[in-house]
Amino acid sequence: MTEQTGKWVLSLSKNDKLMFLEDMLKEQKYGMAFEFMDVLLKAPISKGGITTDEINKVWKKYFK
Repeated sequence: MTEQTGKWVLSLSKNDKLMFLEDMLKEQKYGMAFEFMDVLLKAPISKGGITTDEINKVWKKYFK
């Protein structure tokens, strides 16, 4: 993911980020989902990151 794309991802609302992640998992686009999660997890929450717990809630819907 390019730096510009990463900045765009972090600028989205939390709901949009989680919705995009869920859509990627639904469509079995795992590589894209892992890149997306990487951006969200590396960024501080104050800069648009998402907590591991919130990502895990989405993840567990598709992988038990």
